Amino acid sequence: MLYKEDWGKTKKRLEALWNNEIVDRCCIAVQGKKDMHFQYEDAPYTPEELVKYYMDPEWLLRRHIKKFENTYFAGDGYPCIWSNFGAAGHAKYFKGAKYKFERDTVWIGGDYKDFAEDELVYDATSNILKQELETVKYLCNEGMGKFFVTMPDNCGILDGLAALHGSEDLAMDLFDYPDEIKLACDKIFETYKVTSDMFFDAIRKNNENGSTHGWMYTWSEGKHAQLQVDFSVMISPQMYEEFALPELVKSCKWLDNAIYHLDGEQQVRHLDMILSVDRLNMIQWTPVAGQPKTSNFISTFKKIQAAGKGLVLYPELDEIETLLTELSSKGLYLIVKEEVSCDEADRIVNLAAKLTHE
Repeated sequence: MLYKEDWGKTKKRLEALWNNEIVDRCCIAVQGKKDMHFQYEDAPYTPEELVKYYMDPEWLLRRHIKKFENTYFAGDGYPCIWSNFGAAGHAKYFKGAKYKFERDTVWIGGDYKDFAEDELVYDATSNILKQELETVKYLCNEGMGKFFVTMPDNCGILDGLAALHGSEDLAMDLFDYPDEIKLACDKIFETYKVTSDMFFDAIRKNNENGSTHGWMYTWSEGKHAQLQVDFSVMISPQMYEEFALPELVKSCKWLDNAIYHLDGEQQVRHLDMILSVDRLNMIQWTPVAGQPKTSNFISTFKKIQAAGKGLVLYPELDEIETLLTELSSKGLYLIVKEEVSCDEADRIVNLAAKLTHE
């Protein structure tokens, strides 16, 4: 790989990660900046330029190449272009869906308001789906042997319904229209599978017969994706078991490898059910703003590891040694997001190697 000379070694570690095995050390990704004064391109402000910022493949390619050229991918990180079309992006492919590109996110909404009258219909001719696929295919054609192109964040069946229906309305309608909600979730799941297959087919050759996740730096042969139910912060464990757990089981059976995005301590009340899903490989923990730091949840992480699941964590620099010491290195993947020098990146990777243990 052009920007990652030791990709072969990283690939072996990432393959072992799914089985909670260690090749030579735990997995850790650190990005060193070759020029600490280099500034990454900020998102524009005008609506027209924002559309191009997210969707124009030539613009995406130019700015990522600049980033790759100034980045030292230490440890197990690698160059990839994240197909960032919005979380629960599959909701955009339904008739009546609305979306807006913003500086920090892609907003997705819809007109699916009345379960008794509104029909949830997949738009097989969706222009936005066509544009996204064309963008991904262009980037994959340019990326052969140089960088990977990721799957989009088309994750979360209930999250997709929450985008189309509104989270507050959905939370209330779990009581009033449970059967209709389950039917809507089934329709979204079928659309998720059909459209995800399109993207898996588009990226497979460039991604060495596999798939990759944009901000977790995971790679796997076959179909690999993130699962999530961020909407679950609004519901009880009983509601989670009835409405969310079935989508996890179905998704994990359909995928070859799966990671669950656990969005902070408010979702911990659902953890036992999440861990009960046999084919779920790993849990990714997000340190939510306003909540304690990652290292404050060691007992939760040990519970996850005891259940045989891997961990993807995002520590701050002063937490790395604690996590490496307290947790088993089997199935452990640390992603360091803070900008560091190339020398500091090597020091962190060497620390991980030194503290690796079962």
